[in-house]
Amino acid sequence: MKTNITSATLLASVLALAARADVRLSSGHADIGVGYAAGTFDLHVHQEEPEEAEFEPGETTFVVGDAARTKSPGGAFASGLGPIGTPSWVLPTSPSPDLPFIGFGTEELDPADWLGNIELTLSGATGPGNVVVWNVGAFGNANIAIDSTRGPGVPNGLSLLPGTHTHYNIGFSQPGLYEVSLTATGTHATDGAIRGAGTYRFEVVPEPSTWALMGAGAALALVAARRRP
Repeated sequence: MKTNITSATLLASVLALAARADVRLSSGHADIGVGYAAGTFDLHVHQEEPEEAEFEPGETTFVVGDAARTKSPGGAFASGLGPIGTPSWVLPTSPSPDLPFIGFGTEELDPADWLGNIELTLSGATGPGNVVVWNVGAFGNANIAIDSTRGPGVPNGLSLLPGTHTHYNIGFSQPGLYEVSLTATGTHATDGAIRGAGTYRFEVVPEPSTWALMGAGAALALVAARRRP
């Protein structure tokens, strides 16, 4: 009997870990958070809705549903989201009941402990398309902070005040699974230069009819390729 209890406990622990390894956040407020401990930045996910919880970046997937589907405005967004009218998926800076409402938070950092801002820089992005992060200025102009198509040496990140919270639009040019790596750097008043990194997953999921059309298109392309001499 003792062995059975131990096995059951072990199984429950394994299942709990498996469930935690992919917490899918498809709605509610959650932040990409920056904390500080033991001489390094702690990048994490801080879920606020529907219940408060904190996760490592690799334990979560932000699910970007078809409610995020829109069209690229072109112009400054052409390199990242495609020419005007191109389908794209955007998590906006205002809450939607059908999408995760993602912020960037440094509330855990005491402003008195830091010299200047915390820089959150794109260090890598993989996926079927591009990733663009931006906000809109007072006069309606788009301030593109991150564009995964930018080359080395070009600024590609957010500058965050310690002890604050903010929201940016997050856009994707294609459906599919993305991994977005961010590196935080800053200067602590007594500990000096500090850095930390984390990789966040985003799953851009179009409605089933969109997947069907894409599948049909791929099948037609395959048939055409096979018919070529």
